Amino acid sequence: MPEELLRLLAFIVLGIIVWALARRFPMDEYGPQPVEPFDRWFLAVALALGGAVDVIFGPALNAVANGLYAWAAPARQAVAGWSVTTQVLVYLITTDFLGYWAHRLMHSSAVWRIHAMHHSARSLNWFSGMRGTPMDMVFILAPGALMAPLFLLTESHTAFFILLFIQMASEHLTHSNLRLPFVRQLEWFLVTPRMHFIHHHRDMAYGNSNYGFYFSIWDHLFGTYIDSDDVPDKGPLGLMEDYTMKSLFLGVRLTEPTAEKGRAQSAQA
Repeated sequence: MPEELLRLLAFIVLGIIVWALARRFPMDEYGPQPVEPFDRWFLAVALALGGAVDVIFGPALNAVANGLYAWAAPARQAVAGWSVTTQVLVYLITTDFLGYWAHRLMHSSAVWRIHAMHHSARSLNWFSGMRGTPMDMVFILAPGALMAPLFLLTESHTAFFILLFIQMASEHLTHSNLRLPFVRQLEWFLVTPRMHFIHHHRDMAYGNSNYGFYFSIWDHLFGTYIDSDDVPDKGPLGLMEDYTMKSLFLGVRLTEPTAEKGRAQSAQA
């Protein structure tokens, strides 16, 4: 079965499972998280964009990786002696560390415009993780694409299936309103749904936090962890700015006048 079809199948099956669990065991702090109409049709666009990013930028990233690792033959030889479990674990830790810093960069004023679309979702569910601009996808995919050749994961079918499950399950889980047991203990080392929901808080005083994708250790180490229990008002999700979806997708800071703004402008005229 082609890898693209496997990814799509994993996305759908794991998404439905997490969605069903979230309906049965929702977090008390948040109400229902329905799929927004925009995400229903954008899912197909996002999957196509993800494939396009992989096709267009994948060879370039592989070329960069091969050039970087030309000097690392002894290291790659050592990695070849590791078990698949060790290769996958070290890969996840390394890519999550790089992804953490890439994610923090995307929240900086210089790059925020290409990431804002992902934060425009007003409800989080298994569709929401796919919302993003093409450049946002490049930032997200780059750490994994650069690290996979170093850890020889491009040569292991077993590693591919393990990572496919972990990546899809993690994306669906963190964007779903699912209440987990022992959540405070889990958050010492893993990203949980309630932790990522705070990251999507409309108030950036809370939203500029909890940047990890798999592991919460980077947020604890670098002072960007916010405990959901310390946020008195979980508040609405989404953006305070009134962007058009077109401007969000293009990654430009164009705003759409609200009715109140329009009346104010008419009164001034």
